[in-house]
Amino acid sequence: MQKIICDKSEKNILRKFENEEKNFQITPDLDSNVKFWAVIKNSQISFNFDIQNENTSIECYFLIPAIKSQNVKLNINTNFKVSNTKIWINVIALASDDASITLNGNLHIENGIKNVDAKLYEETLLLWNAKYISLIPWLRVDSPDVKASHWAKVQRISPERLFYMQSRGLSQKKAINMIIYSYSEQIASKLELDEKWKEDFYSMIQ
Repeated sequence: MQKIICDKSEKNILRKFENEEKNFQITPDLDSNVKFWAVIKNSQISFNFDIQNENTSIECYFLIPAIKSQNVKLNINTNFKVSNTKIWINVIALASDDASITLNGNLHIENGIKNVDAKLYEETLLLWNAKYISLIPWLRVDSPDVKASHWAKVQRISPERLFYMQSRGLSQKKAINMIIYSYSEQIASKLELDEKWKEDFYSMIQ
């Protein structure tokens, strides 16, 4: 397992995973305020967030553009061991062309912990002939003095929308790429990226 220490001076952590199989343990420092974001392609990745320091705030954004028979497995495990912490996890997956996506998200808040805000959102958009989709969010909350929620959604893009875009002269591939970029823009806007970060982000999606 590889370890990633989130230093409190870090604001944005950007990673790209393509054709990889890795397992990470992420430990944020005391008083850290981090935005962690990643683009994942054709990989099996596990993130284990070990929340051991108070006054920790982490926002995570994962984008999975799975096309052309890609196989993506993403496991996210978050264990809260201290009070006064926040973690918001957002996963957006876009599946087409016989892609297979498995998303497992777990949030565990131990007994006696207070003032925790934990959210896990998983959304998958079916663009074209996806092979397999599985979204499993899971909460284990052993303390009553916290906020915790999870949400999972799978929706299919309507054939009418694709037809409309293609009727304007776009190829099917270009229309799908435009949809991927529109969802990518949602992440970029939430992260409040400057132009250099945006350029790096969009280059990873291609």
